Amino acid sequence: MGMSAQDKMLNVASRLGLTSLKDMQGTTRMVYDSITTAATNFTFFKGASQRAFPLSNVGANGNQFQVNEALLVEKIGFFIPTAADGIAYNGISNVNASVKFDLVIGNKTVLKDVSCETGGEQAFYNDGTVASSVIDLEGVGILIPPQVEYYVVAKSFNAQTRDAGSIRLGCYLFGTGALLNFNTTI
Repeated sequence: MGMSAQDKMLNVASRLGLTSLKDMQGTTRMVYDSITTAATNFTFFKGASQRAFPLSNVGANGNQFQVNEALLVEKIGFFIPTAADGIAYNGISNVNASVKFDLVIGNKTVLKDVSCETGGEQAFYNDGTVASSVIDLEGVGILIPPQVEYYVVAKSFNAQTRDAGSIRLGCYLFGTGALLNFNTTI
């Protein structure tokens, strides 16, 4: 039997010497960032503290979590802001786009040249039936520990011609998280 997301997060945290993480509040967590100026190259989460909601939800801490906060990334997704205000958005399939990206944590590339296709997982596998703009890391998960910078470098391209495509783009990281729990630390 495999390790649960919570067990994996605590195991990695323990190996990093983050022994108090086990006392924090478990949660489901999602962080996102979007760039609403059309481009072909994007760096998400770096400088995101300068982008207010609804363009990003990372807040003043930017691209690192506070002490005793963490995220075990289980899904990485992309979306298209429909206008510069970032209020409304669509999936990447609405503009026939695909995205190639790297996930960097603490200046170490942990996912490299991963392709998120406009057709979703069924572009590669027979088990997918619904178009999706999400890469599912279920059963694997990648931990972003507290106070370590993270970011995503992405390139957009036309799903059919494979030429660079200039679009607006957003990225989100979703998974199991830990939040500071004052009931056990004060």
